[in-house]
This record gives sequence, structure tokens and C-alpha cells, in this order.
Amino acid sequence: MPPIPHRISVRDHPGSSLQDIEREPDWGFGHQHRVGFLNGQDRKPGFTHDGNYDDEQDERNTRDFGSLENSAKKGDLVNFRDVIKGEKCSEDWIKNTEEWPANVKKRKQQEEAAQKEAEQKKDDQDDVQQEHEWKRQQGENKHHDAYGAPSEDSSGDSSAPKEEKTEYEKLREKYSTQEIALLRSLQNEKDVIKSLEQNDGRQISPMKDHNRTTISIDEADQFSPDNWIPRSSDLIRLTGKHPLNGEPHLRRLFEAGLVTPNELHYVRNHGAVPRLMWEFHKLEIEGGRLVLSMDDLKNKFDAINIQVALACDGNRRKELNMMKRSKGFNWGSGAVSCAFWKGPLLRDVLLAAGVPEQMHQGTAHEAQRHWVNFEGADEPSEGKYATSIPFQYAMDPTNDVILAYEMNNVPLPPDHGYPVRLIIPGYVGGRCVKWLKKIWISDKENDSYYHIWDNRVLPSFVTEKDGEFAETLFKHPDTACNEQNLNSVTVRPAHGEKIALTDARKGKTYRIEGYAYDGGGHEVQRVEISLDGGETWLYCIRKFPEYPMRHGNKFWTWVHWHIDVEIAHLLRAEGITVRCFNVFKNTQPERASWNVMGMMNNCWYVVRPEIVTDPDSGIPSTMFRHPTEPGTADGGWMKPSTENQIAAAKQEAGTPQKQFTREEIEKHDKEDDCWLVVDGKVYDATSVLSWHPGGKAAIVGHAGKVHQETSDEFASIHDGYAYEQLRKCILGVVTDKAKNFIKQNAEAVAKEVANSSKGDDRITLQKHRWVPIKLKARKTISEDTRTYTFSVPDGKTLLGLGTCQHVQVGFHLMDRMLIRSYTPTRPLLPPAKDDKKGPTKQDDKHSNGESPADAQRDGDGTFDLTVKTYFPDDNQPGGAMSNILDCMPIGEEIEIRGPTGDIVYSGNGTFVIEGKELTFKKVNLVLGGSGITPGYALIARVLLSAGDKTELRVVDANKSEEDILLHEALDEFEKKHRDQLQVTHVLSHPSEEWKGKKGHVNADILKEALFAPGDGTVVLLCGPPTMIQKAVLPALKNWGFEEEKNVFGF
Repeated sequence: MPPIPHRISVRDHPGSSLQDIEREPDWGFGHQHRVGFLNGQDRKPGFTHDGNYDDEQDERNTRDFGSLENSAKKGDLVNFRDVIKGEKCSEDWIKNTEEWPANVKKRKQQEEAAQKEAEQKKDDQDDVQQEHEWKRQQGENKHHDAYGAPSEDSSGDSSAPKEEKTEYEKLREKYSTQEIALLRSLQNEKDVIKSLEQNDGRQISPMKDHNRTTISIDEADQFSPDNWIPRSSDLIRLTGKHPLNGEPHLRRLFEAGLVTPNELHYVRNHGAVPRLMWEFHKLEIEGGRLVLSMDDLKNKFDAINIQVALACDGNRRKELNMMKRSKGFNWGSGAVSCAFWKGPLLRDVLLAAGVPEQMHQGTAHEAQRHWVNFEGADEPSEGKYATSIPFQYAMDPTNDVILAYEMNNVPLPPDHGYPVRLIIPGYVGGRCVKWLKKIWISDKENDSYYHIWDNRVLPSFVTEKDGEFAETLFKHPDTACNEQNLNSVTVRPAHGEKIALTDARKGKTYRIEGYAYDGGGHEVQRVEISLDGGETWLYCIRKFPEYPMRHGNKFWTWVHWHIDVEIAHLLRAEGITVRCFNVFKNTQPERASWNVMGMMNNCWYVVRPEIVTDPDSGIPSTMFRHPTEPGTADGGWMKPSTENQIAAAKQEAGTPQKQFTREEIEKHDKEDDCWLVVDGKVYDATSVLSWHPGGKAAIVGHAGKVHQETSDEFASIHDGYAYEQLRKCILGVVTDKAKNFIKQNAEAVAKEVANSSKGDDRITLQKHRWVPIKLKARKTISEDTRTYTFSVPDGKTLLGLGTCQHVQVGFHLMDRMLIRSYTPTRPLLPPAKDDKKGPTKQDDKHSNGESPADAQRDGDGTFDLTVKTYFPDDNQPGGAMSNILDCMPIGEEIEIRGPTGDIVYSGNGTFVIEGKELTFKKVNLVLGGSGITPGYALIARVLLSAGDKTELRVVDANKSEEDILLHEALDEFEKKHRDQLQVTHVLSHPSEEWKGKKGHVNADILKEALFAPGDGTVVLLCGPPTMIQKAVLPALKNWGFEEEKNVFGF
């Protein structure tokens, strides 16, 4: 492996001062609204002939023998004296076959004897004991009694005459009900296998019209180059936020069926997904000898559409990583999928490019080997992704190597290689190059980084990727992973699934299910499970996709399998072990074979039970654990080996004891000043960004973040050597209070995930997904202020935002998503319950008979944002999002997510702040600039709701009169509700006509305009950092207000 220039430099930092450490708050849980500190939203608030014969002699003998037969037919019986006249006449034919009287009498006697014997056999038939019956008498029961049995009443034909036994009754005299169930399943499976149909390449995927409306942009991608790609929330991310490497939840994958929907197909990316367009992408063959547009590829070649099971050779790697850390991340058992792929055969394209079907056919070159090379358009950290396969394999039409442009009969999704990718059925996924750009022939194997240093299985004595042994074996042709290996996995019982012991009633069964596959087009011919650690095995029934066969014997698909067992047997099993067999009658190994890349793990898959007791009901159950869970989850029965534990202890040693507060760490959040917190330690990773193998985006996304996510993602991707490199970057440790903050928030996030549910289908906003919205109208409020009206997606009517909460608006840039938070200025009231208008104050009605309050209710499928535009000038480019919105064409889409912000007003002075309900009857708002909008939402909610007597005092700071957002609306509210609302505007650069407060917000202005500290009084803040931190917070503290008790930031 080429050496990586690990140039690391750490800038010295004295650590937080004793005063800062002593002054650091006791973070505990939450604190999403601690002023000046990042909250959870990063705000500060994919027909043999056998032998040779003399034909002429044979014909002559046949002719001579025929003449003798004719003599016999005429009555001229042939005796042995006649043989002299002919040749090759058998003794038996003369002596026994001719119609000599002796022969006729003899045959008659033989026929009578045979008839009598047949009658005797018929009478004695039931008395003959067969071998399997004898063995059962000897106690050798061949079939396990764990097999599930059908109900008795459905097993016979009740209409059959009573004097004749039914088929079932005859079988029942020999077998148990469980054995009969097995026999019938086997008979059915035999018939199914014999009738499997051939795929002619013209089938249509059943997933063609699959509903993909749930696919949207994940918040995890918002700060990465993949911020434009919609992805499924069902994928478990294994390498952090970027690049995406994900597998679906195992049970979800299985339940989707034998054809995997696109959004559930596992994804393996080495870097950012390239942005390619069908209209402009070109495929170059043989150095430009043939250049194809995507339309050429689609229209000029015959295409086939076939099902292919694609699996990453890292599938089930985490089991190996629990034994000893490999160089790969933690794939679970979901890195396999089966979809339809459509496109022309690679051989047809190569032939069109002038490539001969056989290279160098002359005798001088017959032994020379050739390869077909492929290169993608992506640019991962170690150069272009390229690989190669043998030329003869590629040109064999029965291998179905295709250039796919459709997946399940729709264009390829970006994560799966849009607009074209290579599909090699029966090969590992790593050879199926995505975003295909170049194809060429060579007389040597590809030597690019990803062909040599990835997708390899080395002997276990190689434990690293450098040194002479590693160099030799990584470049050894026989270590490359090409054809997939035999594998099987149990899906159900699922990990964590429980079966109550009270369910163990006689005859009650449970269906164990899973999947199996093999490479090279080989059929999986048998699947078995064991409930006793491999001592005995039970036969499982396989289920194939429709039309699974190609070319008479090629199976490119996986199979699903199942077996029904009695629950009583399942609950006392020591485990559920699965193995499968292929056409060579080979099976999976019992034990795993560790290798440095963690590839091709296919040992027996074991699910283990344990007894647990329900804490509420007290009923004991059997809970099942799979070997591992994907990624950083640690619920599997496998635990880190002693070797792994020793390695972890070494990582802990020698840590500097300088301490850093959360406040200090959050300052270092940029590319040129990048700190990371991993396992409670603080690292300066700035110098690593230029050479990090995973690219800088994977690191910068965690810069300055004090959360558990960084530690989890680092552990899921890196091995001991990476930790050693990280140690060179160490600065110190987090304070105990910051450590507690990390722990408490990690627990809160886990709780939120566990308790999350689908919710109301009418609601647009999703907390962790980006949803497209459309610009419907733009209204000019002033020279630099606009109100934008957006419509939500079809089928949605509610925005779903709580009062005081925000939406995040996102716009896709090349490296990351541009994000800004806004509080809508409509709707301002919650939707009516049960289609009835809620209690609102009766104000003047609009011409359509709707009151102002009713017009502000959520539910019409639109919302407004009022935004001040910061125009560019000669010195600066202006506000990013405000200018984008100002220039955005009507009808164009942008994206939102939310709600964000954990302050929610529910009415009558009641707030829910970070899940805790608090009541304040007197509310102070200190707002500045665009910070007015969350305050305005609260004001409107209070004053438009009947019976809400909450009093409001507002200080609104701006530069000039023109800068006051929502000025007229505030004035109107104040005019109508002087008993509840008082607004004090403070301008730093007012006009001469201004008669209100002038200057900057200070203690005197606050004391004059706001409610004094006291029970039931709160201050809510939103404004420029300098104003809030330097002026407002100190003044409020001196006055007697206390942060996180009665002072919070929106």
C-alpha cells in the first residue's frame, strides 16, 4: 500500500482557564437553549456417443439375422445346422426363442407360475417390512419432532369411503404429523423446483410502480457534497454522515420481498456521488474508438432486464471485527439486495467498438490473457475508482454482464450509479463499477488503488496494509474477490424479538425465516437450521423469485427460506444455526475466518436466545439476539474479544490532562481550526484534513461538536492504527461537566429515536428529513423586505409547527447545503380540532367572512416567511439565503425541515421547554433585527386566542426605522391590546423624526420596558450575538434573572 503522508501538527493551547472551568455550568441534560451555545440544530439558540463400432459389419450382421427370422416366420424353424448358412446367430435364440413345441409348453408354464406369484405378493405386501420401517422399530427416528404439524382436521379427505384408508391415514400409520408436514413440503418444493421458469430477459420488475414518496433528503447529508440526494430513512448509516454506506434494517429488507425496492437496496460509496446528467454523460470505449451517449446506449443496443442479487463482500464484517478489528467498517447482515437491472450486454458494446470476440487468435498469442477495465466518474480520496475482470468472462453471453441504466425499470438512483453502471451477476458488488465513464482492454490486470487495496481476502497472518508481505499479497492475483461466496442468514426471529413462555402450547408453531445466496450463478440447493448447535439439522423450504433461471442453469438471484417449528422446541433451543449448500454440495464453514479487510465472512449464522422478564407484566419471555447489530449498535450476543479490549485500553493511556470546556471547544469549528471530541478527548484535526483517506467532509462535519456522535462514527470506521494517528493530535480532555452533557444528550437522542412514530400524515415537516416546497408568491413589503408564500407537497395540508418554533430552509450548493432558520409569519395558530374553529377573539372579518384569527390557522397547505434582503454591494456579496429567495423564480422548489427549537407555547401562559412544562403569566421579549419573528409568532398566538390573558413586554432593537420588521403588524396589535402588549423600539441610527428610544439596548432601557424579575415572569431572547451576550445577558443577571430558570433563548 502506498505510504500516506501523515503530516500532523498541533497548535499549542493552554486549555481553559481555572476561572472558565469553575464558571462552566453543570450541563446535565438538554440545554438546547443555553444562550450562545450550539443546540441540536447546529444553531446557537441506493447425446454422448459411447464407443466406436464397425457400422458396415453391424449392418451385414443385422441383414443375415433378419433372413433367419423370416425363415422362422414362414414355419421353417431354424436349427443349429442352419447356422452354417448364416453368421452371428445366437444359441439362445435358436434354442429358446423359436416356436419349438418344447418352448411353447415351457413359456405357458412360466406365465402361470408368474401369475400365481404376483397374486401371492399382493396378499403378502403389507407384511413386507421396508428398511425405514425397520429402523423406526429400532428407535432410529430419522426426522426431528421440532417440525411444525398441520391441524388434524385438514389432513384427510372426509368424503372418502370409510372402507378405504385415505392417503393421510396411510401415512399417519407410519409417520408423525410433523413428519407428514415435512414430507408434503418437500413434495411441493420438488414440484416447484422442477417447474422453475427461465428468464428471457424481458420481464418487468414488480417494483416498477413502487411508491417512493417517502424518499427525501436526510439532515445527515445537509453539510456534505451529497446534500442534493434523496435517501431513505430505512438505511442504517455505517460510516457516519459522509460518504453514505448503509444497509436496511434486516427485517424490513426481508419483508419487502424477493425483489428489493430501490430505496431499501444497500449502498456502498467511497466518496461523494458525482452529479451527472443523462443528456451530457458519455461512455468512452477503448480510448475513444467508440463514444456513446446515454441515448445511444439505450436505443442502439438490445437490452435485457434480469434479477440480480448483489452483495458487498463485506457483508457480515462486524462479526469479524468483534474478533479483531479489520480495516473495514461494520457491515451487519443487510449488505445484500436483489433487484432488476436493465441494459445491453457488455459484449455487444465491445463488439460494436471493434473489439474481437477472441483476442489474438493466432498460435503465437493463444496463451496471452486479457482483461476488460472499467472506471467510474466519481473521485474518491485515493483516485478514480477502477477495476477489471477477465476478458473471456466478459465476452461469454451466458454470464450476462450488462451496462445497466435502469434499476427496477426506473432510471438508476444517484447512489446506484446514475446514469449507467456495470452489473456482473454472481460477482461481488465491488467489481460492479458505478457512474461508469471508461471501458478499455488490457493485457494485464488493473493496477489502480481500489482494485489492488480493496476487495481482497488475505491470509490471517497479514494484519496491516503496509510492509513487504502486505504489498506482495495485496497484489497477488489469487487474493482478489470476484465471484460471491455461499452465505445464509436468519432474519426471523428478529434481533430483540420476544416470545412469551406462555405461548409454548402443544401444536403452536413459529415460522423461522431468512435468506441465502451463492455466487457464479450457482443455485442454493439446500438450507438447514439446527436448534442444538449443529448436532441435528432441519430441512428448510426455499422460495425463489419468479423466472429465476438464465441459460438453463444460471441462478443470479437469492432465495428466501422458511421452516415451521413447534414453539415449545424453539423456546428450549440452545440457538438457531443456519447453513446452506450449493450445486457442488459444498456448505458454509462452522467458524469465521478473520482477514485484514474483513471480507467474505460466511460462517454459520447463529441466533441465540435468552430468558428475560417483562418489567410490567412479570411474564418471562425468550428474547433472541443476532450475532451483531450493524454499525455502532452493541446489542448482539458477540462481545469484543480480549484482543480488542486490550487495544482499547492502550488507546486510553498517555492522555494529556489539560481540560477544555464546551464553550472553548465550540469555537474551533472551521476547516482552518478543526477540533474533534472523541471518547471524551479533545483533538486538533486541522492538519489531517489535507490527507484524510475519507476526505475532509467526513471530519469537518464534526468540528467543534460536543456530542457522542463523533465518537460512535469514528469507532465504526477506524482501526487501531487510525486511533494511533489520532493520538498524535491530542490536546486534552473535556471537563466533567461537558462529559456529563455528552452522556445526557446521547441518552436523550436514543430515547427520541425509540419513541419516534409516524404521526399525522397531513403534516409536512419532518424533523430529520428535508421536504420540497414550492414558491407560490412573492410580496414586496418594503424596499428590502419580502413576504414569500410557499405551498407544501400534494397530499399535505398542515405545516406542523408549534408556536415559537422555526423551520430550516435549505438550498443545495456543491459542497454542502446552505441552511437558514426562519419563523413563519403565517400560520400563527394551530389547526382547528375536528374541523372546528378553535377559540379565537372576534375581530373584524375579511370580505370572505373569515376573521383575521381564522386566516392564521394552519391547514390550507401554505405558509409565509417574511425576510429582510441583505443586498450585495461593492464590498460584500450580501446575504446568501435572502438573495437566493429574492431571485428565485415563482414555481421553483426549495426545501425545509423541522420543527426546530424546543420552546413551544401551548396557550394561557404555558410553555414546554425541552420537554418540561413551565407557566409564565408575564413574558418579556428582547429581540433584535430578524429575531423579531419568533417573538411575533408568540405575540400573535396570545392576542388572537380567546381567554389568553398572558401579558407581554417587548424590546425590539434595530438600526433604523426601515429595519423594523413587521412594524405595522406590531403597531396594530399594540393598538388593539394595550392592556396586554407594550412594545419598545430601540434604534441605533434613527432618523431625526424618530421619537422613540435611541442608542443601544442597555440595563436602563430593559428595566424601564420589561417586567421585573418575579414568580411567573420570563425573558425570551433572540437577536445579534453581540447585543445578547455583551449587553442583554449581563444586565438581566444583575437585575435578578437567572439563565435556564427564567431566561431562555429562542
